[in-house]
Amino acid sequence: MFDFLRGKTKMDPEVAARVPPGQYVTEKWPVLHYGGVPNVSRDAWRLRLFREDGQQVPRFEVYLYRNQRDYLQLTGNRMKHTGGVFISGRNLLASFLEGQGRDSLRRTLQHEAFHQFAHTVVSPNIPVWLNEGLAQVFEEGVWNGENFSLEQVPPRRIRQLRDDLEEKRLGKFDALMNLSPMEWAKRLELDHRAGATQYNQAWAMVYFLINARDDTDGFRYRPRLLKWLEMMHDGREADESFREVFGGNVGAFEKRFTEFARDMKPTPLATLLERQDVLADLVVELKKIGKTFDSIAALKADAMQQRYRMTYSRGSLKWTTEDDVGVYFRDPSGEPFREDQLYFLPTSRAPLPDLVCRPTTDKQFRTRFYLEKGKIEHEVLVEPVKGTAKIVGTGRERE
Repeated sequence: MFDFLRGKTKMDPEVAARVPPGQYVTEKWPVLHYGGVPNVSRDAWRLRLFREDGQQVPRFEVYLYRNQRDYLQLTGNRMKHTGGVFISGRNLLASFLEGQGRDSLRRTLQHEAFHQFAHTVVSPNIPVWLNEGLAQVFEEGVWNGENFSLEQVPPRRIRQLRDDLEEKRLGKFDALMNLSPMEWAKRLELDHRAGATQYNQAWAMVYFLINARDDTDGFRYRPRLLKWLEMMHDGREADESFREVFGGNVGAFEKRFTEFARDMKPTPLATLLERQDVLADLVVELKKIGKTFDSIAALKADAMQQRYRMTYSRGSLKWTTEDDVGVYFRDPSGEPFREDQLYFLPTSRAPLPDLVCRPTTDKQFRTRFYLEKGKIEHEVLVEPVKGTAKIVGTGRERE
């Protein structure tokens, strides 16, 4: 059940051995048939899922809307300040595209889908700080076409965390860990700034529990976190089982977390993805003033000459891109990307060519641009590298 924290990605050999002849195990999308398609009535066909204990998994409902008004109608106009929601009483997940962008929508869906999973499979009584923290770990997960990378630390979260540490806005663990779901939601509704701090702190606390290391470089708290989740799954009360697993000295736990949080740094993959977003935003803004480019070399030359900088804001937190715009054209080691590592790729019926970055030999980031109500939006996909690509402005193909 908790293989996502244990780091297991391969199917148990005993399970794989039960695969019928002519079929195979895949870690990607399930293969439902191979060869000829049997003549089965769609009206009569049913698929039912069962848990390890033999109980049938309840139906998961997901509603995805283009417009916020339809989302608000579904939720009874009670979720005006949310981008998505899981309604446990109906086992229903809902979100919308309008105003969020596809990247934000993807993160929202990953977040709310974890709530749906946790409520159904783990326990309906997970403490809200832990539930929200785990959901945000999954929210930041990066799908690369084969599996999820769940250890990502985006730069925006570190900016928020450092600002909250400096301004002493982080909540005391005792208070945060004792909030009810209703109290948690009320704080978010009354003070968006405090809500942003609250959510980010929950993410950092859970990341700490999953990834903090001991003196032998083993996981300090992950085995205990797994034990705690299993105890709640078995019906144990959350506070009592927490004290049994972690002990009652919350102050010492908080002190270790603060030390860990001060040393946290963005991960290379998450940093590259943010830089890709900055480049995409820059390309969109330059197009608004009539500037387009046939190659990355031309874009880089103009950016370096003009020394463009962009300012972003999220709530009360503002940040500006690097003084050296050349950073956005370099790999994590500081080396400039080659023309076969960062390039434009033509695509039909799009306002701009795809922006492709190949930081490694096995994966690439592809930013796709699209029009949404007359405005150019973009999303980034992390893909396994396949085949060749024609690089705009060179007339050449690269493996």
